[in-house]
Amino acid sequence: MATMNKAKNQLLTPSQMFFIVYGSMTGIGVLSLPKSLVEISQQDAWISSIVGAIYPLYICLIVIYISKKYPNDNILFLSKKYFGNFLGKIFNLLFLILFVLTTVSVISGYTNIVKVYAAEFLSSLKLIIIITVVSMYTAYKGISLIGKISEIIFYITLPLIIIPLFSLGKSSILNIFPILGSGITNILKGSIETMYSYLGVEFLLLTYHYVNDKNKIKSFLLTGVFLTMVTYVWIMFITIYYFGIDVTSKSLWPFLSAAEIIDIPIINNFRYLFMLSWSFILLKSIAIYYFGVVYILKDFIKKINVKKVYLFIYPILVFLSMFFTNEITRRNFLSKVTPVMVIFSLIYASSVALLIRIKG
Repeated sequence: MATMNKAKNQLLTPSQMFFIVYGSMTGIGVLSLPKSLVEISQQDAWISSIVGAIYPLYICLIVIYISKKYPNDNILFLSKKYFGNFLGKIFNLLFLILFVLTTVSVISGYTNIVKVYAAEFLSSLKLIIIITVVSMYTAYKGISLIGKISEIIFYITLPLIIIPLFSLGKSSILNIFPILGSGITNILKGSIETMYSYLGVEFLLLTYHYVNDKNKIKSFLLTGVFLTMVTYVWIMFITIYYFGIDVTSKSLWPFLSAAEIIDIPIINNFRYLFMLSWSFILLKSIAIYYFGVVYILKDFIKKINVKKVYLFIYPILVFLSMFFTNEITRRNFLSKVTPVMVIFSLIYASSVALLIRIKG
């Protein structure tokens, strides 16, 4: 059975799972993706974002299938059940590494953004310590709190993503033309790049059993994927619309730059408000991944108190994050490991689902 007890206050409503789905995929990747994607798909980058959503959609379909067969277990248990204890633990260990790398990537990426836009006077180490502590405390409070926070942050930040709509007059629709001008091949190549930014959806493989109404999992998961895709498409579209492909490809965080040109009469500097809201999003994302890291690790060391596991993993995450305080270094590293992480997730989830199908 699942490795953590599910007390009544540690269950999720289907709607909270929806917000976690959205929150697990909407983070640091949204801010940096326009640059890398424009270099491949040019003005058609927003189309690549639609095609790339195949990856989270596939993972969600796997989750929906598994949850029907084993509503009270998760992939850690099923991996050992179908692959055998030894091989199953190897797969679970690789899954743990995936979550550690994802957590470290977001911590260091968030640190780099804060250093540039808000707190240049603070050292990277201090920022990483603070960011990781806040995320650790949130994760430690449990999946139910994460679900509630994800819901609150969604409603707070969604208007700030929509606000750029009211400044469309400052640029030209010609920046997104010609549609399909980059060619189908480049659009498909760009969609693969987009898949990497959807990392985080794997969290569902660990936590679907927390949902208190399994009958509603399907509709809420699919809605979460759809809204995430719409968010990516919108951010990609509006960034290219504002800057065109040349400027977008030269900025490390193009969507943040787009926030700088938005003028709202009652707000003196929209960029700082936007940064604050996105800080909530990133801290929530880190908390989700931190919970995932501890959850998997706890499956290996069941006899140790979970609080000690949270404290044990904390200095490791801080230490690893310090290697990527240079944004270019961070992205170069991710460009090498992220494709491997996506491929592993696909093989891992698909193999378990296939064995369930074959063996019953």
